[in-house]
Amino acid sequence: MIAFEQITGDIKLLKVPFGDSWTGVVLIDGKKKILIDSGALDRDVDDVLVPALQKEGYALGDIDYLVNTHSHGDHIGGFFRIRELAPDIRVVAAHTDWKNVEDPAALAIKTRGKYPAFSPAPQSYLKGVKVDRVLEEGEVLADTLRLIETPGHDLGSVCWLHLPTKTLITGDSLQGNGTPSQGIGFYKDLNLYRYSLSKLLGMEIEACLCGHDYDKLGYLIQGKEAVQKALKSCLAITFFYQKYIDHALKKGMTEPKEIAEKLIRDHGCGMPAYLFMAVYTVCAHKDLYEVNHGE
Repeated sequence: MIAFEQITGDIKLLKVPFGDSWTGVVLIDGKKKILIDSGALDRDVDDVLVPALQKEGYALGDIDYLVNTHSHGDHIGGFFRIRELAPDIRVVAAHTDWKNVEDPAALAIKTRGKYPAFSPAPQSYLKGVKVDRVLEEGEVLADTLRLIETPGHDLGSVCWLHLPTKTLITGDSLQGNGTPSQGIGFYKDLNLYRYSLSKLLGMEIEACLCGHDYDKLGYLIQGKEAVQKALKSCLAITFFYQKYIDHALKKGMTEPKEIAEKLIRDHGCGMPAYLFMAVYTVCAHKDLYEVNHGE
């Protein structure tokens, strides 16, 4: 049986299978029980999350709060099923993302619809849930989790700072060099992603727990110095991408798909079945190149 693993303090991580890898669901096992993210599908809830909670001695009805790091399907796809099985769970979301929590299918259609030639079908099957409470930047949930807005990967992306241990639960806000299903790091807005990383560099963080196992980053970073190094590495990767893409554009490569494939072949962590995430990243850098060169 897949089970929660102890991370630090009352933080536990469940690695829910997702393709060739996993997506993380975090349990805050304190006075108030909090779930962060849900896995992608109803069956992830039924076959993975519920049995793992039972092994900890809990039912879904014992969970007080359900929150998310962002509203992509692999992180929020199980919300509707959780609410269906445990209707008294209070759903809490960031003010930048609560509309997506209530309608994640709309976000999926918008995200995958931007580059349809390189995307799988949008996850129009995703079902939202009503949000019970909306938090602003810096607000604290249950005296335990502080909301930190970290847009970039998506505009509604956030991290949750676990105050007792100063552990930052990041979801996909730190990308490293991406996952094999992405090929490279995936962010929609380069400037916001860099801003978020710089913001986190100015915070006192003892550990980072990511939503996936990222290339050149991993999923668990422990110690202040290691956290600073990881954040700086994520920033450095964006400047490496920029230099690589600038060079490709100067050489006459103009198609984002072509540039993405070459970057993945040369420096990626696996060629994905669909290139839309890599194309987003390439286009973010291509836009910056064009601004800098007056095009």
